[in-house]
Amino acid sequence: MSPQDPLDKPKESFEELIQQLSSPDSPVGIDAKYTHAVIIDYLRQISSRLDRLEQRLDSM
Repeated sequence: MSPQDPLDKPKESFEELIQQLSSPDSPVGIDAKYTHAVIIDYLRQISSRLDRLEQRLDSM
């Protein structure tokens, strides 16, 4: 997983995640699939960083 800011990534890089979140019957006024992909990518980055911090704390 890249630490790159999800908002700087092209939409195509989220295609797999968008497919998992896809709901063609969802009547929303925003690109909900892309929005969810960005949020999930941020959460994955945060989780990874927390894991590394916890490992460092455990080794102290």
